[in-house]
Amino acid sequence: MTPRDVSIPNENNFCGGSFPDWLEVNLIDKCNGKCSWCIEKSGYHPKTHLPWKKIVGEIIKTGKKNIILLGGEPTLFKDLRLLIDLLNDFDKNVYLTTNGSLLSPDYVRKNFTNLHALNISIHHYDSARNLQIIGLLIDYNLIKDSITELHKNNVSVRLNCNCISGEIDSEEEIFKYIRFAKTVGADKVRFAELKDDKSNFVDLAMIMKYEYGLNDDPFLLGCNKDVVINGMPVNFRQMCGLQTDLKKKPINPKQIVKKVLYYDGKLYDGWQRTFPKENTMNEKDLEILLSGVESGDVPVSEAMRLIFSEMKKMREISQEIIRKTHLSSGGCQY
Repeated sequence: MTPRDVSIPNENNFCGGSFPDWLEVNLIDKCNGKCSWCIEKSGYHPKTHLPWKKIVGEIIKTGKKNIILLGGEPTLFKDLRLLIDLLNDFDKNVYLTTNGSLLSPDYVRKNFTNLHALNISIHHYDSARNLQIIGLLIDYNLIKDSITELHKNNVSVRLNCNCISGEIDSEEEIFKYIRFAKTVGADKVRFAELKDDKSNFVDLAMIMKYEYGLNDDPFLLGCNKDVVINGMPVNFRQMCGLQTDLKKKPINPKQIVKKVLYYDGKLYDGWQRTFPKENTMNEKDLEILLSGVESGDVPVSEAMRLIFSEMKKMREISQEIIRKTHLSSGGCQY
């Protein structure tokens, strides 16, 4: 096997080992948004919800320094302030990603005094367009005032924007969004491609004319680029062939899978996905088939055809599960 037969991720990629001292926490399964492309719609949602103190205990056990609270929508977690404050007492840097729907200066004062940094997911500079995308009307004046309040406690703020076809989908739109981010006082912006969504996919390398290190093979050449555009620190997050069929698929990829702590208190290898039940033969069906063969009602050749057909289906299902696991496991939620 030649080196080309094995794909080693770029060392700056999440799955290549960067951000080693980070822990992602799936804090809550509830969300008040309606994003059509949300990958957590098919996410794993444990039935058990640990009390907040026990969640903190499990976080501390990992020994990680940087903790990012995700969901769902983590601001819906009723004991959020208590959880953040206790993690701060243990000298943890706490990050949180929110859709911004509950943000206000008062909310910030009550809940985010001990937060290290906040990511606000706003997918268009026009609030009406953002409403169409996430199903929530966000008051950008409140966002601006909330960021001002966050800065009083030296909390850094990044705006996260998923690039969607028909929305932020060109170099001009990228520049407009950066201007918007400046007006609300954001410290940084992230532009990300969509996972596993062909119809709405925007290729960042193409629209930005392959500048800033953007490329057609993010797995090998790097998916995570930090640059400065018009005075604003910008992070570009590209998807590789494990996350979209529109990119080159790595051959025999070797990844470092990061652990994710779920609200049930268990550590999982990456973000988990659930899969719909496939129309495959169950044990009872197999018994009926074998009985038919024994009785002579079903020819052996027909039985073998059905069994081989089932084997093919199961192989396809297994391959899809592996693909989805790769898609969700690379620490790509930051």
